[in-house]
Amino acid sequence: MSIAGTIDAPLDLFGGLVNDMPASDLPQGVSPDCQDVAFLQGAVKTRPGLLSVYTPIAGNPTVNYLKTYTQPDLVNTLLAIDSAGTLWGENSPGVLTQIAAGLTPKAAASSTSLFSREYIAQHDGNFGLDIPRQYDGTYLDRVSQIGPGAGPAAVGDVIANISAISRTSNVVTVTTAAPTGMLPTDQVIIAGVTDTSYNGTFPIASIIDSLHFTYAQTNSNSSSGGGTAAPVGSISAGVHQCAVIFVTRQGYLTRPSPPISWTAGGGMRANVTGIPSVATLPNVVARILAFTGAGGDLFYYTTGMDGAPQMQIFDNTASSFVVDFSDTALLAGIEADSLFQLVELGECAGVIGYSDRLFWWGERNKQNNWDNLTFDGGFGGSGNNVPLGWTPDATFFAGGSFDATGEAVWGGDYAILGDGVIATRGLMTQTALADYNGATRMQANTGYSARVRVRMTGALTQGTLHVHIYSSSLGISTTGVTVTPSQISAAWTEFIAPITPALGFLALPSDLLLRVYADGTPTAGAGFLVDNIEIFPTTQPYNTSLVRASFADDPESYDGVSGFMSVSENDGQTVRSAFLLRERLYFVKDRSLHVTEDDGVNEPASWTINQVSNAVGTPSVAGVDVGEDWAVIAGRAGMYLFDGGEPIKISQEIQPLWNTINWAAGQTLWVRVDTLNKRILCGVPTGTATSPNLILVLDYRSLSSSGEIESLGSILFSTLSGKLYAVGRSRKWCPWNITANSCTLAERSDGTAQIFLGNGPVGGAGNGKIYQLSDTQFSDDGAAINSYYTTYFFLSNDLEQTYQIRSHRKLFAYLTVYAEGAGNLNLSAFADNEAFPTALTTLPLSSPAPKDLELPINLLGERVAFQLGTNSPGAWFKLERFVPSLLPDPWAPVRGGN
Repeated sequence: MSIAGTIDAPLDLFGGLVNDMPASDLPQGVSPDCQDVAFLQGAVKTRPGLLSVYTPIAGNPTVNYLKTYTQPDLVNTLLAIDSAGTLWGENSPGVLTQIAAGLTPKAAASSTSLFSREYIAQHDGNFGLDIPRQYDGTYLDRVSQIGPGAGPAAVGDVIANISAISRTSNVVTVTTAAPTGMLPTDQVIIAGVTDTSYNGTFPIASIIDSLHFTYAQTNSNSSSGGGTAAPVGSISAGVHQCAVIFVTRQGYLTRPSPPISWTAGGGMRANVTGIPSVATLPNVVARILAFTGAGGDLFYYTTGMDGAPQMQIFDNTASSFVVDFSDTALLAGIEADSLFQLVELGECAGVIGYSDRLFWWGERNKQNNWDNLTFDGGFGGSGNNVPLGWTPDATFFAGGSFDATGEAVWGGDYAILGDGVIATRGLMTQTALADYNGATRMQANTGYSARVRVRMTGALTQGTLHVHIYSSSLGISTTGVTVTPSQISAAWTEFIAPITPALGFLALPSDLLLRVYADGTPTAGAGFLVDNIEIFPTTQPYNTSLVRASFADDPESYDGVSGFMSVSENDGQTVRSAFLLRERLYFVKDRSLHVTEDDGVNEPASWTINQVSNAVGTPSVAGVDVGEDWAVIAGRAGMYLFDGGEPIKISQEIQPLWNTINWAAGQTLWVRVDTLNKRILCGVPTGTATSPNLILVLDYRSLSSSGEIESLGSILFSTLSGKLYAVGRSRKWCPWNITANSCTLAERSDGTAQIFLGNGPVGGAGNGKIYQLSDTQFSDDGAAINSYYTTYFFLSNDLEQTYQIRSHRKLFAYLTVYAEGAGNLNLSAFADNEAFPTALTTLPLSSPAPKDLELPINLLGERVAFQLGTNSPGAWFKLERFVPSLLPDPWAPVRGGN
């Protein structure tokens, strides 16, 4: 075939997708339509394929969270959470091992690494769904928790009644009715003996056993009775208070119990009895007793020479402990009063580490001054079946007990079991008016609701669980939360309902109570398990603008006064995400951006927060990621790049595609910066999808700074010529048809970092797989990658003038293509803005390509765009040069009509 008279119009610049302007107006070097391709310098190719990395998770769940956690021994472990609520870890390369089950199903998650632990927040994209967790490579524990639901039963001076006392050869032998706990180095106070010659203070000579000891006294042999024996101590006379603190294996000290008081006689030791035990909480490894000085109100505990608290019980079960301290030594010890201001962290949506602290947001609101609503504060009473802080009903408590199944949401839970005979079971109460400090729990004219997690135990078929408000004096008995067997199963289910009228009570009677019980004669041997009761003002279910901040170097302690920040409160927006940039902490709300930083002096509540932008934000916890000293933010208007100045939009060229995002599910989108391959990946739900079904990919490999990413768009405007043009060094967009609920840049055992994707629902279901984007994988786990690239419409007006072709019908006579790959390259053409392409031919591909591919095409049109691609498993292409040969239509250069 002769190509005499034709002109070659080479295309060797392959830019990204631009659909923000008519395809026919695009300059040379960009694409009006492409998908599933990646960009190289001077080339475009099929994107990396999906390589299934692990054996699929049983049950084919989706994978909603992925993150690399570096363990204390510096081993990198990939963590994954599936839609069944199971946490997995790659403890050996290529193998996922279950770490824990029972997390909230279908939840997404975010996390941060700090202090050699991974802190995890589970959420629904908007707010928290499950209690915050921490993983240290061995234990998955909750972050922060309540302290004891009640203080010790009693504190008293250590004094034992003397059963018998005798003196032989100047040695006095004493028999006591109860152990005194004395040591051979102690002194003893003998008082009240009938024979007064025995009375006095003496050094111990020997300890025979727990009830017998001796001391030396020169006097005649005799025997007597009555009186008391007390070890000499240092406790000052007067009124003291005592409270109990739980110590976890992470070293966290909980909020102390409500204190009790006793009057010390002075100069003796004290025995603390009925100390709350927590065998149900495996993470509690010790308990600390904190005291006030005589007549004081500030709590302290003392430490020994090695720094360990002398007032610490190194287990979680012992019920009594003897202490001895002077006020001088006590007040020189460790102050514990501030611990009374700690609050238990609620369910949060996100977490980030900054300035040796943790910051959490998206928290569900709850009141923190009720007693033991999570039943993790210990059990007491008869058989240790009464949750501490609750009062068992004298008539109807039977059937209530600690649940020993070990399947609580966390720690302990409360069981109400039926006997098939008695109608009302497990009834217990606590006051709804105020806590032991007098701080109000319920206020008049305010409506309250409750969240309660419930599951059944045994074959429960009848009965109804109630969590409600009650007053005998005013006849108040609200509906509250009611649960029947038909509503629950062996898995935890959360129920939410008002527990007061919408406008609250006009007056609050003194006997207003929170009650928990079951009626309706629950099935014998079966019943309800109750956990995690949360009470909150009905109109304020979430802390939308509040960010919780831990103490420095104390990631589980959250002060209710100084440990939080309010980010532009009451602006109608919610804190969605956060990121770090140049030692500053940024919070991203729905439509605004704010910044703060550690002032080095104050707690976070006193830090200054400034607004950076009142227009740029994100709807998603995962809608922000950080690149090379800059951040990207995916919002409703587009994707923005932020490097410390004004956020700059970098997605305008694909705005029509961005507008297809289903913003009703915008909370599910995610952003990840692949700094290795210099790509920004944004998983988005489009159309009617309710989870990400498309990844929008921005390639910035040819750009070296944030300023270039911001300024070098796909199309530039020349201020000299007034025309649009494309350049090779520009940002390049392309959509990838990948359904993925999560994404991370995973650190691998070989030292590389790879993009890993957690599967999303395809056809309504997941497949339990985690994928790696691999350049050597030429299919999506065996499925074809429908990869194609569409050129601009040849020729642009500038090139028509350059080649003197004129703007009329042209004959595209011949085509030369340099491409390599595998399979067949499909070639189609769009002539004169046709809606559907005309298939031209298929060309066999090889790698490397030995020569150009050539073919006659004889295609007529004023403007023609060409589409090249592959769509078979194992097929791929890399296009480096595309040269059509054309000339004016020799037969009909103009149509001669409309």
